[in-house]
Amino acid sequence: TWIDHLETRSPELRMVSSGKIALLENELRDLIVEKQELSAAIILLRAREKVIDDLKVNRLNNTVSYRDLLHQVTKKKKIWPVRKLVASFEEELFKVVPCWLASPESVSAIFPMEEFFDLVIFDEASQCFAERGIPALYRGKQAVIAGDAMQLKPGDFYQARWQDEEEAHADAEVDSLLDLCNRYLISTVLQGHYRSKTLELIDFSNRHFYKGNLQLLPHRQAMVSDEPTILYDQVAGQWQNNSNQIEAMRVVEHVTRLLNTQAGKSIGVITFNAPQQSLILDLLEDELGTIPKTIFVKNIENVQGDECDVVLFSIGYAPDKHNRIAAQFGSLNLAGGENRLNVAVSRAREKIIVVCSFLPEQLQVDETLHPGPKLLKAYLHYAWQVSKGEFEPGVPQAATKNISMRLKEEIKKRAEQKWPDFELLEHAVPFHDLTVNKKAQAFGAILTDDGSYYSSMSARADHALTPQLLALKAWPFVRVYSRNYWQDPDKFLNEIGKFLNQ
Repeated sequence: TWIDHLETRSPELRMVSSGKIALLENELRDLIVEKQELSAAIILLRAREKVIDDLKVNRLNNTVSYRDLLHQVTKKKKIWPVRKLVASFEEELFKVVPCWLASPESVSAIFPMEEFFDLVIFDEASQCFAERGIPALYRGKQAVIAGDAMQLKPGDFYQARWQDEEEAHADAEVDSLLDLCNRYLISTVLQGHYRSKTLELIDFSNRHFYKGNLQLLPHRQAMVSDEPTILYDQVAGQWQNNSNQIEAMRVVEHVTRLLNTQAGKSIGVITFNAPQQSLILDLLEDELGTIPKTIFVKNIENVQGDECDVVLFSIGYAPDKHNRIAAQFGSLNLAGGENRLNVAVSRAREKIIVVCSFLPEQLQVDETLHPGPKLLKAYLHYAWQVSKGEFEPGVPQAATKNISMRLKEEIKKRAEQKWPDFELLEHAVPFHDLTVNKKAQAFGAILTDDGSYYSSMSARADHALTPQLLALKAWPFVRVYSRNYWQDPDKFLNEIGKFLNQ
């Protein structure tokens, strides 16, 4: 009776049974897409309108705005420095070019020390020394600082940095602009991961660096593949002159095979030192003549910002004649070296191939000072497990609202009897309440109004963005509601049955 009373007062509670909510969901998704398209068009229109606002003319009614600016940027002699050009034609220049992309050093060299910009956005702020970023921040009325503290730290390998050993202020002890801003500004953690197509490619970083907070919806077609996402290829390599010829040759074999069998895939080769990088580049040039633009070969120091379909690791290091491996891994042994490993292992979209001259248990790193070598051993062990099919990724269970009846449990209980060919799993894939497998292959998803629904950020997230993401990653899904279950259980289960038997 009390439910009828509430639904009489709030008829919208009955929408889940009438089908109206599905129509509203589709309308909401269409409106979101329309808003995005209109917003882009409006921004471009306003930028163009600003160019022709307040045009100045002479007594003959000829336009003189931009005349001198055009002359300065097109002349061939006595070319002005950019800093002088900005200072002389600030208003006109910023109407024509409202957005600028520059390094912090270039900003300091080009723009006067005043609030030139409405908004300054810093990307990769974890790599920028605080003192080099502050002058750029000063030139904006507002600022957005984006960065990942688990990726590369600022490096001064080739530049001198002034430091006062007597400086006692806490801000002076912070290296990166990101860390400095964390002391004063509101921080928001982005949890969505979109690069990798399978959970195995990001699960190691998620567990060891991000405390399980990253969420990735894997592509369903990638999950039904019989090949492992990470392949551990052990070779009998030898470490000589800071390089490993046998490993390098095996990497070239993999690259050649990928070019022949999966043309169009981008390929990245990551090494742990510069000599191994140079060796692989030389061998690739001998084999291919000209290295295609779809291939890059970099060492672990400079791969941040790159991504590709397939990543090949050449570990390089190999056992000596006593079958021992020295725990000397260059920058990985340094403080913060583990961040380089995190960057390297998270570059792949589809597959990782680890070419290594030893097994993970041969690596003795218990005595190393910093965590970099220990995490390298942990990753090699992880890659070995995935390669052998011995690893099953899981989704950390978030705290949800405590409710008396959990629809997921009722569906699972009924499904075991009614649809024995299907397996319904909780916490198997992010954004799913129940993941449906058929004959151990990913089939689809069931969304409910259990605790995760109540803890959703917004109606937009749950009713528009999540369905869009599921469609993008090729996941068929059905959404069901508790009201329909307790009103007519048979009809409710028939709806799920239609989805499973489609």
